[in-house]
Amino acid sequence: MARSFLVPDAPLSPAPWPDRGDQASVLTVRREHDVAPDRATPWRDVVAEFVVLSSARTSADLVRPLLDAPELHWTPGLRRGVLALLPRSTAMVRVVLSWEWSVEAADFSVHSLEPDPFSSDELVVLEHWLRDAARRLAAEDDAVGAAVTRVVDDVVSGLDRSAPPRRAGADETLVSAVLGTRVAGPDPTSAHRRVDVRLPDPGDPGHEVLVDAETGRLLGHRTTLAEHGEPWAFRYVVVDDTAADTDGGRSGVTTDDLVHWHDQHIQRQMLADDARQALVHLVAGLDAPASVGYRD
Repeated sequence: MARSFLVPDAPLSPAPWPDRGDQASVLTVRREHDVAPDRATPWRDVVAEFVVLSSARTSADLVRPLLDAPELHWTPGLRRGVLALLPRSTAMVRVVLSWEWSVEAADFSVHSLEPDPFSSDELVVLEHWLRDAARRLAAEDDAVGAAVTRVVDDVVSGLDRSAPPRRAGADETLVSAVLGTRVAGPDPTSAHRRVDVRLPDPGDPGHEVLVDAETGRLLGHRTTLAEHGEPWAFRYVVVDDTAADTDGGRSGVTTDDLVHWHDQHIQRQMLADDARQALVHLVAGLDAPASVGYRD
């Protein structure tokens, strides 16, 4: 079993970048260099397929002419939920449905720098559609989460098309979203197919550990170095677990591996956000948001 490795305290002033420790087991990366372009994995276009209700598209027929490159943001919650619509790309308008405990008790509001961004009839159409979309999203929240997880797992496994585990039913339809991502496929040269980044202490987001997702083995640490509360660098530390190796040597993990795995963790989060955003739009009956490519 891998043993923990204490990360040295941050110095009082920023060190030169990069700062490699003994035998490349420690690497300090300045904050502004933590997303160096030469570390990025190649861009991939992946197709994510989803099953949605056949009525989803028609539910937004009346509201679609009122919108210009809309973005719909869904924040579910037991005590408080929000469904916010940014209807236009060129105007400061926000249409919001917010509630506590129940979608049925949601409050409808429009925030705008314009005095009258919509007519009274248009407001009725918007409110009716938003309430209907909120009910549908609330009912399918678990299914949305499962679909997003499925997409990320499929892309990580190397698939460029992620299909749902079941076929569309009689009142359902299959739609596809094209998503761009830098999530890499499997690396046949690596002993670790997927490495997860976790917080050993949720109250301390500045200390992350990198763990082999299959074996649970601790591979390294990533610690935020801060001075006067301001982060200025990140320190990667390889866990030296000689007991786990038959040849008595180092596990083979390098600081470059840790940097790559942490970057992949961020890329998976970004892919999950994009997949969720696309599906929220589809469930509500809209086209994809401007930030996510989409096709029927």
